[in-house]
Amino acid sequence: MADDRTAPFSTGGFFLVQLALMVPFVNIILLLVFAFSGSMNVNLQNYSKAMLIWILVGIGITIIVGVLGAIAAGGIGVWLENMSNQYQITK
Repeated sequence: MADDRTAPFSTGGFFLVQLALMVPFVNIILLLVFAFSGSMNVNLQNYSKAMLIWILVGIGITIIVGVLGAIAAGGIGVWLENMSNQYQITK
């Protein structure tokens, strides 16, 4: 083989990479190393870059849903407060 970087990445190799990526926090470090190391297999580099993009998309969606959830919870809180003030029992 002239260049091992462009050789097809084996099924066993992907299996081991997936196994290593199951470890929390280690997976981010490994993805960064695989994605931006110049000596890694090109297939592994592209896979790692795609996974990092998916992680960023997931973080973005989580932030959006969290903000919308906080807004909705605040609105429900105000509505409940108005309802309790409206039907308050006086002595």
